[in-house]
Amino acid sequence: SVNPARSVGADPKGVRLCGAAAMIHYQRGCYGFVKKLFQLRGSVYPQSFYIAVPCGILTAVMRLCNNHGLLPSLENLDSILVDSQAWGGFSFLVGFLIVFRTSQAYNRFWDGCTAAHHMRAEWFDACSAIVAFCKFSKAPEQKVTRFKGILVRLLSMIHACAVAELEELNHDAKVHHDIAAFSYDVIDPEGLDEETLRTVKNCDAKVELLFSWIHFLLVENIETGVLSIPPPLLSRSLQEIASGMMAFQDAMKITYFPFPFPYAQICDSLLIMHWIIVPFVTAQWV
Repeated sequence: SVNPARSVGADPKGVRLCGAAAMIHYQRGCYGFVKKLFQLRGSVYPQSFYIAVPCGILTAVMRLCNNHGLLPSLENLDSILVDSQAWGGFSFLVGFLIVFRTSQAYNRFWDGCTAAHHMRAEWFDACSAIVAFCKFSKAPEQKVTRFKGILVRLLSMIHACAVAELEELNHDAKVHHDIAAFSYDVIDPEGLDEETLRTVKNCDAKVELLFSWIHFLLVENIETGVLSIPPPLLSRSLQEIASGMMAFQDAMKITYFPFPFPYAQICDSLLIMHWIIVPFVTAQWV
């Protein structure tokens, strides 16, 4: 039998949608608006303060020194505000690069979410359809029940391994315990034999291995009569499993390939230059 409550070191709330554990939720409405302003989990404010506060302090010190005549080179006659074309052009360039990079990051985020949920939907639909096909099976009931149990366990395990692999590429984890997805519940993994579990654990390509096993399981049970349905119907389920694998590879593509290094390097260099120049400009402006 399949017991969905069984798991190996799993969080009892582990059965979730892809990425739901890492998603930052916030409330709506008036109360949610106020709470959202002061929420620290997932907020960019702490890291922004680490960058902005030193720059602000440096600006205040320069303005104070200028007020006491300690920085004669920053007098009004030499103010950058008198001839600000160079500063305006530089700020426009930095702003354009940052906006473009943010836009690309936003698109990559939604593409990754879409691929992950598409993967989950395809595998669930395939599993549901194959289990429904077993209703008209001509094989003994015991053999049909065993087939359905193995299929559900393998599809549950391949989804968990896919989510874990997507997460693992974004972390410098030393051990599996550092990957949150490995703590998610899977459907009765102890229903599989120890050799199967050991093979999955030691394999470096868990998703591909389980994907192959699922295909072998389906083909094997066509011969045994468990899946005694017309080939076009079964081929649709095989296509859905393959479509889920393609969606997984699409998500892997976004996770594996980072933002192009030259573009990221230029953006970071220009941001540092901008951080250095801002105190000089602001000290003359205020």
